[in-house]
Amino acid sequence: MIKNTNLDNMNYYEIEPEDNTFTDIVADITHRCNMECKNCYLPNRLPPDMSLEKFKEFVKRVPVGPKNAQRMFRILGAEPTLHKECTGFVKAVLDAGHKCIILTNGLRLSSENYVQKLLDVGLEHLYISMNGVDRDDWYTAIDDMPCATKKLKALKNVANKFKLDIGCILVKGINDDAPSRMVNLMKEYDIKNVTLRFKNVGQLGRYMAEIPENWSMEDLVSIVAKQFNLSEKYIWDFYKINHRYHGAPEVCGIEFPVDSTQDPKDPKFRYNGIWIKLTNWGTDNEVGIPDPGNTRRGRITQDWKLAPFYEHVKRNEGGY
Repeated sequence: MIKNTNLDNMNYYEIEPEDNTFTDIVADITHRCNMECKNCYLPNRLPPDMSLEKFKEFVKRVPVGPKNAQRMFRILGAEPTLHKECTGFVKAVLDAGHKCIILTNGLRLSSENYVQKLLDVGLEHLYISMNGVDRDDWYTAIDDMPCATKKLKALKNVANKFKLDIGCILVKGINDDAPSRMVNLMKEYDIKNVTLRFKNVGQLGRYMAEIPENWSMEDLVSIVAKQFNLSEKYIWDFYKINHRYHGAPEVCGIEFPVDSTQDPKDPKFRYNGIWIKLTNWGTDNEVGIPDPGNTRRGRITQDWKLAPFYEHVKRNEGGY
């Protein structure tokens, strides 16, 4: 399903890579995927893979320097590991002096050999989607595939080898206790430093929950507070404070350590321990996209320019 939106309400613009203002740059390197998840902002499988050679030239044009600190290139797609030159994209980013993260469903990471290739090329940051945590019935309901065994094998293969993020979409009535189950899983696999990212359903591309059926940000805070015996005030106190990585406040997200005795300002704990990131991907606003006006994430356009991520995704639904 595609939600109708008045595109004129969007703050859409395009800039040359030399004039980049985004801290994060999204590169959808392929539209191919080895899953058919029920929530996917990029469900069209027809466009060709991104050219590595053109990407190399693009990356060189994005400034790095005293006034243009390293940018985080987010390598994704539908499923980026299906691109035969996926590691080449990582190398191109790192060679240009930027940072890089791959966002993946994790199925190919069930291969130790593939994980080693990522390590060999120098990848440090990794994001894995685990909507079902360790339960096949959840994966089947949300991602249309009973893939818990492969996901857990991937988790074992990457544990404590990368700066790890785990993503999970909370779908009302299906995986409501995923947050506590995910933290228990991290402890079981002895993963001490990780960011667990929980979000509601975003009405982009293909999705399984309309706004009335969706969790709100208030709901997400309440769910997590109850499961970890935290006060909602403790969580809300982190709202709109400067992000610990990119240094700017976020309107649609809240990030906090599970351990409420941990001082997030202490450099010793700032990047250590288990952190929770709650994100509102809902589109219940006058623009009809998640986080309208966000200036942190840019997306590479068809003609190798940069545009605001959510606005570009919405303008190109069903295509790109």
